[in-house]
Amino acid sequence: MQRIELGDVLLIAEEHTGISAQDLHRMDRVLMLVQAAIAAPFAGFGDVEVFETFEAKAAIYCARIVGYHPLPDANKRTGYDVMVEFVERNERTWTHPPGGQDETESMIRRLAGEPPPLSEEQFCAWVASCIT
Repeated sequence: MQRIELGDVLLIAEEHTGISAQDLHRMDRVLMLVQAAIAAPFAGFGDVEVFETFEAKAAIYCARIVGYHPLPDANKRTGYDVMVEFVERNERTWTHPPGGQDETESMIRRLAGEPPPLSEEQFCAWVASCIT
């Protein structure tokens, strides 16, 4: 399984924030929180993984970037693009739900706390329905 690395996230964030990846790399808060976010999908102890399925790992990439809010701006867009990059790198397909991009945007906004809020568990289940 191909993981998303720090440099990948910083390049994606550069697109959305307009701040160069190099400048983002110099920001201690960005580094610390992005590194924590991209480690989360593969967290575990011994042979026990916290997020066992591919779909859950994809969702957690997005959820933790959105939740940890490491960037000065564009955390939701960056989280979404990191999730989709992970899916595509691993030769799977992200498909927007029946509500299209509007539903996807709404779900990510809810994940970020907009009403009605969405739990990480609910988000993981929703993401699983969008990956083939």
